[in-house]
Amino acid sequence: MAAGEGLLTKPVMFLSSYAPLFVMLTIRFDGRNLRVACFAAAVIGVTAVVLLVRRQAGVSAGDYVIVTARSAGGEASAYLAGYLLPFLTVSEPSSRDLLAYGVFFLVAGVVHVRTGIIQVNPVLFVLGWKVLAVEDENGYSGYLITKKRVLRGDTVRASRISDDVIVDHAALEP
Repeated sequence: MAAGEGLLTKPVMFLSSYAPLFVMLTIRFDGRNLRVACFAAAVIGVTAVVLLVRRQAGVSAGDYVIVTARSAGGEASAYLAGYLLPFLTVSEPSSRDLLAYGVFFLVAGVVHVRTGIIQVNPVLFVLGWKVLAVEDENGYSGYLITKKRVLRGDTVRASRISDDVIVDHAALEP
């Protein structure tokens, strides 16, 4: 693995992508323990993705000369179907309900980690980052997390957080 890449990158991206869902479940559930657990999962998810992206400031970066760039946000619509969960839950779930929700998150996590949907992360968008599907002149094809507009011919100084995701170092500036 290259610098900046880690075994926990995709699981962190998965957990953080469902942070807004955990906030909704916090509001929806009646039980104090469930609300606390869901709120904690949301806070951990947001904190983890911010730390993951910000950690790239200390990682050596390479230059990527962009050949194509398009928004990857359109790929979120199918992903957001999972956000229907809070509206299908009961306010006081039984242990069987909780088991079913757990199975849902397990399956969603496996799909998220093993497929190319790491870029679909509502928390990144909420925090002001853009996710672009990009290709560079050296054949790199993946996703770029950035805060700026990126056009064909632009050179982006970025570091990898996974095989198919890079972080623009300009996005790390305050």
